[in-house]
Amino acid sequence: MARSFGVVVLFVSVLCFSSALARKTPEKFFVEGKIYCDPCHFAFESRLSFPLSGVNVTLECINEQNNTVSYTKESRTDANGLYSIPVHGDHEDDICVVVADSPNEGECKEVMPNKSDRIILTNNMGAASRARYVNPLGFMTQTIDSQCNVVVHELGLDNLDD
Repeated sequence: MARSFGVVVLFVSVLCFSSALARKTPEKFFVEGKIYCDPCHFAFESRLSFPLSGVNVTLECINEQNNTVSYTKESRTDANGLYSIPVHGDHEDDICVVVADSPNEGECKEVMPNKSDRIILTNNMGAASRARYVNPLGFMTQTIDSQCNVVVHELGLDNLDD
């Protein structure tokens, strides 16, 4: 009798433990990206591009049904121009956008067309990783660097008009 009681206790313990493991944990994602300076006005990174540190980056999610802001989180780029924004919750019904503020210091304050980018923050997209990567966002210098002609030639962009 005591043996069957022990089996029942073991069975109930396993059942409770497995149900505790099956509980859904809140979703947590990491939105990661890079902010750079484009001294050639290419609107893409080249060997002359350099990272921008200390740039404020904001993630904002807007609910599609009622058009209200459902989530906002800010971050700042490190010395390598990289940022990581921790995000809590699944935002399947939201349109989420990462926006970079213009740098406060330095020569690179001109806004490029890709100052913001959309990001999908849900598990229902087939990605197993918790990291979500944003395309690099950039700013430009006011004047074009003199070395940009060399880079244009290296990339074969000078023969496009032929």
